[in-house]
Amino acid sequence: MNKLKILILGRLSPVDGNSVYVQEIKEKLSERGHNVHLLLFDEGEDVEDRSFLPYLFKTQPYIMIAPSTIKKLKDIVKAVKPDCIHISLTLSFLDFFIPDIFDDIPVVATFHPPFDKNKTLWGVISQLVYNVYAPFLNNYDKIITLSPVQSDFLIERGVKKEKLQIIPNGVDPIRYSPGLSYLKEKFGAYFLFLYLGRISPEKNVRVLCEAFLENDFPEEVKLLIVGDGIELLKLRKDFDKENIIFFGEANLDMKQSIFRSSDVFVLPSSIEGLPLALLEAMSSKLACIATDVGATKDAICGSGILINPTRLKEELVQAMMTVYKDKELRERLANKARERIINDFNIFKQIQVLENVYYNVINSRDLLKNNIF
Repeated sequence: MNKLKILILGRLSPVDGNSVYVQEIKEKLSERGHNVHLLLFDEGEDVEDRSFLPYLFKTQPYIMIAPSTIKKLKDIVKAVKPDCIHISLTLSFLDFFIPDIFDDIPVVATFHPPFDKNKTLWGVISQLVYNVYAPFLNNYDKIITLSPVQSDFLIERGVKKEKLQIIPNGVDPIRYSPGLSYLKEKFGAYFLFLYLGRISPEKNVRVLCEAFLENDFPEEVKLLIVGDGIELLKLRKDFDKENIIFFGEANLDMKQSIFRSSDVFVLPSSIEGLPLALLEAMSSKLACIATDVGATKDAICGSGILINPTRLKEELVQAMMTVYKDKELRERLANKARERIINDFNIFKQIQVLENVYYNVINSRDLLKNNIF
């Protein structure tokens, strides 16, 4: 097959699943010989393989574009001449109009927003987001969703089934693999619970800290909180304990070492899509505890402990004590988690499916241009 020129529209900061996704697919598509150009809502100087779009302000879920954004976007697309544009939603006001702006180029979108069907505050907010986006998604050549649950959710809201392609998030099982690390000794721990992710209200890190302390674990059992966010400073102040460690952000090499040093990964979110941090922990052969929201159930599927988000603290306390006491259970869950990643959430397999999506939308456009139909 011919190698493609793909323009990917996204961002690299703040760091979250959306930004990691952009970096990962760029890296893996380039390794397969494709010419990938990143068009980013970030600060920087334009170089050969990436350009930067102006914006007025940016938060984790949304970007306010600048008056000059659309002009520069058009200029970059004209210069790059991509075979296909791939946009990572949600980003900005542009989400709703990219297919109209470039009606002569196939446009694929990956729809990332977290979701939950429960009638909680976060569940209601996620359903509102899906309701707003659904009418516009049919304008894209293809919508990539992360799970069957998410696809069904969108179909209920009017997105055509033939427009959807399920490609779960994937991780590199070579990069995220079990191995030696000496961080546990550095932290003075013989058992390490880990949370890694954004530290914001919907992630329920405060509840996790409270549940950890309620168990009254021995002094050498630690809870390691890795990440940054709007709640970090307050949580550091409120939980100034020797057995709760707030690490801050971690780069890729440090993340690998952190996963390898940990015993149990905990994700207590009220809302999720298909969380990359969970998949990375599973790939690193960790027993995992996660709330049954978004597509976490699809990911874990018997390889971890799912807890009810409406009984969060109660079930967190119980699950953490259970996996701490039962070494055989931890090892069984960890082995299943690693197998599940290799078989079902392996990024090398996912990239091949993504390639086929690109070829299919490009070929369909070519057929329409040539009046085959």
